[in-house]
Amino acid sequence: MLNKIIMSIYIQKSKDKYTAIVTPPHSKYSNWETEEPMACDELIEKLLKLGCHQTDIGDAFYEADPNWLDNN
Repeated sequence: MLNKIIMSIYIQKSKDKYTAIVTPPHSKYSNWETEEPMACDELIEKLLKLGCHQTDIGDAFYEADPNWLDNN
């Protein structure tokens, strides 16, 4: 049996903005992370451009902040 390492999108809330770390297979590319906190909409746009799926993005935001949809 092969052991696979599943990597993901990790988002952390920082006041009214967010930071993120993305690793394959969620990103088309290699590891990526924010250089500084970003607004929610800005981060979503960047994650989509990296090839992340909307469901995975939503799940990661929810894990970071269960009220993220109400706050943005």
